[in-house]
Amino acid sequence: MQSALILLVAGMGTTLAFLTIQALLTTISAKVSAKFAYLMPEPEVKKPARKSAPKSEDDGEVIAAIAAAIHYSQTH
Repeated sequence: MQSALILLVAGMGTTLAFLTIQALLTTISAKVSAKFAYLMPEPEVKKPARKSAPKSEDDGEVIAAIAAAIHYSQTH
């Protein structure tokens, strides 16, 4: 029983030490990389031009088809 307790404390201590060191190194790495971020600027993202849908004079037919589909789905 005593050896199990020793292993438990040793394992938890090792895990705590590892996670603490990892958190510290991550924080230091973020600060260092932020300091030198100007050396590698982010590339500009070009937004594609938006193309509008072509205007159609047959919108009435589309609206009628949509209305018919709605009416059909509500009655059946």
